[in-house]
Amino acid sequence: MIIAWVLYMILMVSSLVNQLGHSAALQVRLLAIEHEAHIAFVAAENRLDRCEAQLSHATALAVLNAHDASTACDIAVVDVNARGELIRIRVFGSAMQKQSTASKPNHAKQTALESMVYRNKLDQTVERLSWRMLWSVDQSVQRPL
Repeated sequence: MIIAWVLYMILMVSSLVNQLGHSAALQVRLLAIEHEAHIAFVAAENRLDRCEAQLSHATALAVLNAHDASTACDIAVVDVNARGELIRIRVFGSAMQKQSTASKPNHAKQTALESMVYRNKLDQTVERLSWRMLWSVDQSVQRPL
């Protein structure tokens, strides 16, 4: 009876160690995924800031439904009145690609952000009204904005 109890305890301890190892591996992978998503979000936010900064230097006619390839800005004027313009900006940010193997191909994670800004016609100041994240995708299934 004591031998059965000892074997049972050994089995329970080995099962516990196995579950802890599996849990730790999943936690490490979760941290890596969160880190990649953070890098993609920061890249998209930096591009969004650059696009907004360019709007303060652009003329009204240059903004109308433009796409700037150098900063990957999709800019569309939503509404115009005598005092200013309501402008929508969409950008993609990408996480850094890692080296992939044949068994584990990696794609750069992408985050799409959209911002609504108001540009005052008098002093060309740009004020961000709102922003949102549209989706996070990998390069293989990237959808157009």
